[in-house]
Amino acid sequence: MAPLPENMVVAMAYVPFQQFSKVYTPEKALDNGTLFPELDKPFYGRQVEPR
Repeated sequence: MAPLPENMVVAMAYVPFQQFSKVYTPEKALDNGTLFPELDKPFYGRQVEPR
């Protein structure tokens, strides 16, 4: 992953490039709402894990 710029400007967003490694099958991608496992961040409300 590339480091952030040396002279970052205040209030500017810096997003590192995503490193693509693997992808879900089309069926699993539709179920999870993303093709990329790195972006699969399920929402459980206030809980950290599902009940």
